[in-house]
This record gives sequence, C-alpha cells and structure tokens, in this order.
Amino acid sequence: MASHRRQPPLPVRPHPSRLLGGFVALSHGLALGIVLALPLGWAWGLALVLAIGLSAGWSVLTHIRPLAPWAVRQAVLGEDGWELTLGTGVRRTARLVPSTFVGTRLMVLNFRCPPWLRCSLVLLPDGLDPDTRRRLRVRLRLGAGGAAEGDG
Repeated sequence: MASHRRQPPLPVRPHPSRLLGGFVALSHGLALGIVLALPLGWAWGLALVLAIGLSAGWSVLTHIRPLAPWAVRQAVLGEDGWELTLGTGVRRTARLVPSTFVGTRLMVLNFRCPPWLRCSLVLLPDGLDPDTRRRLRVRLRLGAGGAAEGDG
C-alpha cells in the first residue's frame, strides 16, 4: 500500500488465551514443585511459595483475564500512534518501545504511557482473531507501530 494512503485505526481487543493460561500454570506449578523439593527452612519455603503465588496472580489479572487497573484491555493503532484502554476504562496514549517482540506465534507489545506507566500486551494465536493478528503483524513489520530507536 502506498505511503500517501491513510490506514484506518486498527483495534486490538484480545480475549483470554488458553495457551497463555497453560503456560502460566505450568511454569508456576513447576517453580512451586522445585521450591517444595528444596531442603529449605519453613520460613524461606513459605516466602518463596508466597512469591510464586503472587506472580501467578499478577500474571492472571494482568495478561490472562485483564481485570487489574493497569491491565491493557484494548489497544488501538491509529495514525498518531497507540491509544490504550486500561482495566479501569481510562484511555491513555502510549508509545511502543523497542523491546517489543513480534514473532509468528508470539507477540509481546511493550508500551510506555507518559509520564511513568509501562505496560505490555501478550498475544498468542488463540488470543486474537486471525485477521486482526495478520494486519497487526504487517503494520508492525512495516514500522507503523511507532517504536523509536534508543527508547526503552
């Protein structure tokens, strides 16, 4: 498509991903099994189990079921950049940072919202409809995502 043509805004509305849920459950379950197998005192074991539980809860509330106030519920890529809708319903403008990863099966969109908020959107194949996923990958590959060199 020619660069002089305007592209319509691309709304990205992810839905819960079973693949991401399975990965979070597996990785945290394995970490819990390792902690329980280690010869630690009860205080250290309890602290590590609590840390693993908090990490699992944070992952679920932020990425799998975006219910946390800072979780990204929707991202819209427009002419002027990104606009995020957070868990509270607040809309914020954002910049895509260079640490973003765009692969064939996994996309991790890392954002910076002025002045200090950083958030991310993890997209697996079952978390986004195929057409939106394809269009997003194309626009990001063409540099329409707004990631500036040297940010991060």
